[in-house]
Amino acid sequence: MADQETAKKLHTLMLAQPSDTLFSEPELRKLIGVETANDLMSLIQVLLNQNLVKLVKQNGDLKFQAVETQEAAKRMNMNQDESIIYSYIEASGREGIWTKTIKARTNLHQHIVLRCLKSLESQRYIKSVKSVKFPTRKIYMLYHLMPSIEVTGGPWFTDGELDSEFVESLLTIIWRYIASKTYPNVFNNSYDLQQNQLYSSNYKNYSTIDEILEFIIKSQVTSEELIENDIRSLCQVLVYDDKLEKVNLDCYKATYQSIIDLKEKRVEEEYSIFDYLNNSTNQNDDVVYFDEYI
Repeated sequence: MADQETAKKLHTLMLAQPSDTLFSEPELRKLIGVETANDLMSLIQVLLNQNLVKLVKQNGDLKFQAVETQEAAKRMNMNQDESIIYSYIEASGREGIWTKTIKARTNLHQHIVLRCLKSLESQRYIKSVKSVKFPTRKIYMLYHLMPSIEVTGGPWFTDGELDSEFVESLLTIIWRYIASKTYPNVFNNSYDLQQNQLYSSNYKNYSTIDEILEFIIKSQVTSEELIENDIRSLCQVLVYDDKLEKVNLDCYKATYQSIIDLKEKRVEEEYSIFDYLNNSTNQNDDVVYFDEYI
């Protein structure tokens, strides 16, 4: 009984540390106040029997990690094969693990692997997710985890498919926001392109990645949780499309040509020597010919 109470105390002390903390044997002896390794191992065995602690190898050394009580209760409901498979899925984190990899690492027959996966999935301990990188593979991870961007492809993908409509709408929103700051009142019908095509030397009203992200969040135009790198990627697309110009690090302005395209106008300001000759009212005007330069 004393071991049970002391083991419970040890478990509580371990849980008080960050969840990913790995303890060495000396650290645990100091934590609980026991002198010998044998005394500690008797406590660890009590916790192992209840799935309240797990053994982890780190750089060749054996370490101990506390397991939450709810998580331990899950393990108690699993058979040995399910527990082994669950451990590999848990270790894969937000990247997930392929069914073929599970089979190779556990050395279990495919029929057993599939049966265990079905059982764990039905109890909502694990879930299958689609991978953008490997669309034909069935990837498993713990039920409560969110897949990493490497798996989902980020906010631009829905169920493993590129959501082009969503991307296009965000590109339009971002461009209009930057254009309205680059050329104030540009979306008013009375806006004169010819008078506002040049920037003054002290013009500073460009848009930063932080400002664009803040605008999108406040506007609530999407329920997706976007980050700075997502906005940066979209701005790079707009730069490639000649709709934005990168002024400085993470700082953008709308191109004048993109405004012209919006207004469905084209400015042709090319000069031709043939136009000059054809429009000359006096053929005797002094005209410099190229022969004089030879």
